[in-house]
Amino acid sequence: MKSENKFLNTVLILGAGELGLQVLRAMSYKAQKHSDLKISVLLKKEAANAVSGPRRARLDELMKLGISVVEGDLQKNSIEELSEIFDPFDTVINCSGFVGGPGTQIKITHSVLRAAVARYFPWQFGVDYDVVGKGSGQQVWDEQLEVRHLLRGQNATEWVIVSTGIFTSYLFDPGFGVVDAQSKTVFGLGDWQHAVTLTTPENIGQLTADIFFHQPAFRNEIVFIAGDTLTYRELADLMQIHWNAEVNRKLLVRKQLEDDVQHNPEDAGAKYRLAFSRPDGVAWSKEKTFNYLQGIETTTASQWLAKQRAV
Repeated sequence: MKSENKFLNTVLILGAGELGLQVLRAMSYKAQKHSDLKISVLLKKEAANAVSGPRRARLDELMKLGISVVEGDLQKNSIEELSEIFDPFDTVINCSGFVGGPGTQIKITHSVLRAAVARYFPWQFGVDYDVVGKGSGQQVWDEQLEVRHLLRGQNATEWVIVSTGIFTSYLFDPGFGVVDAQSKTVFGLGDWQHAVTLTTPENIGQLTADIFFHQPAFRNEIVFIAGDTLTYRELADLMQIHWNAEVNRKLLVRKQLEDDVQHNPEDAGAKYRLAFSRPDGVAWSKEKTFNYLQGIETTTASQWLAKQRAV
């Protein structure tokens, strides 16, 4: 291990996007009680040197939080180059998402292992890839399973996976195609009793920081969290209350969803609808999660909808 400090005192967070920024905020807040903890963030050159606009505002916030900026490109840099960037750090928390394209998460994992980073939180802020397995209809999900195999096949780097379900906002995103506000329709995927787990990025950021600092430390394990877990039937009931109107309920059976993907191979929403039309792997009981067992409140789907209405 590179550090004897029980919290591992140099942390690099990959990315400052929708999730990364929330993790950075939560980690910096927690770090106030741990003065020896140094937090850095990896940004592309153009983001690290922005002089105006949203990127500059983000840089200003990071500076106020006391976070150092490291330049690097997860997509363009080689395994060797990324390994050199990661080498000085005890912990890497990967908030890069899937924007790098196929193969990027495998490359990042190889780079982390090559650098012998003591502790790694991979980009696994999603479903239970062990249960889902390969052939889900999502190529990137297959890759996530391969990342787990790489981590389990070595013992130099400890790892912690935070399973979150989908981002709460995505369940209601028109691009996902489950909730259609215009026609007041809710589409069930596969079966009305199939469920989905969802968590807001704010909650994921807070809970990732809580999990990082938790004692005894989590080592080589999967930690499940959840803002909410609900069936598609419960979602339709929820939208009926939210809209205060009768909801059109349409079930999309798996065969239909498979046909949609076959006929629209470039449609990301169609692939996700197929991937979430399953009875397992994409949802878990909130009562078994880290946040529930620790008595930490999280945002439910109903609370999230109420906030949108208030904006």
